[in-house]
Amino acid sequence: MTTWRERHDAAVRKQEAAQQAYREATDERAQALIDGETELGSQSAVARELGVTRAGISRAINALKQKQM
Repeated sequence: MTTWRERHDAAVRKQEAAQQAYREATDERAQALIDGETELGSQSAVARELGVTRAGISRAINALKQKQM
């Protein structure tokens, strides 16, 4: 049996790992969108292909570019 403190600490570790995985996936998605923009010629073309808004594509790409600065 574990104490409440051990369970809490284990949950915090799981949360941190999940947040890190989310950040990595977000960066990978943005890079894929950049690659799609290169291949298809525009963010609008990528958005049409994926059935999402161009604004969403732009936000994801810009967030990655800002992070890389």
